[in-house]
Amino acid sequence: MRGGVLLGGMIGIMLLAGCRAPAPARYAADFREGAPGWLLPRDPRFQARVEDGRLILTLQPARTVAWAFSPFTFREGQVEVEAALLEGPSSADYGLVLEAGPGRLYRFAVSADGYYGIFLYEQGTWRTQIDWTAHEAIRTGRTTNHLRVRCGRGEMVFWINGIEAARIPRDPREAGGRAGVSVGTMAAGEARVGFDRFLAIRDR
Repeated sequence: MRGGVLLGGMIGIMLLAGCRAPAPARYAADFREGAPGWLLPRDPRFQARVEDGRLILTLQPARTVAWAFSPFTFREGQVEVEAALLEGPSSADYGLVLEAGPGRLYRFAVSADGYYGIFLYEQGTWRTQIDWTAHEAIRTGRTTNHLRVRCGRGEMVFWINGIEAARIPRDPREAGGRAGVSVGTMAAGEARVGFDRFLAIRDR
């Protein structure tokens, strides 16, 4: 059974601050020709690279979250991705991140041992929206999961492999921002996650 969201660190926001290109209404990336517009940092603790047509995120420290943003931005719309744990403990998790405004982002993640969670990062603090919860739609182990999030004016809807997992309220005044992917570690041991078929659509 997983513990609460006690994430001891986070890596990612400052590493990607330089990418400010205007986003199209629709953005798709299959990473076959690299990751144009994605800044892929290299750090002793966190690496992001394209390999064999996938974006690979590797994270070393325990109880840490790291993320990489795409060039796509939106206020209302949806984003989806396919992802799988390639190496690491089954408690490792991965998923989507969506900016809600300066210093704020949502994180939707599933773990290889069958749990999902939704969290809001705000001014240096993680706030639990839905704590780690087991869900039968999650494919466990080193298999691929399809994740999707839709952001409307008053709510966010989350799907796992085509099955709606949760809805949470959303402040319609949120400014929105970039969409991207993330990896998290609960236990010691390097986690390596592969992402593919990233697709985002902006309504506004």
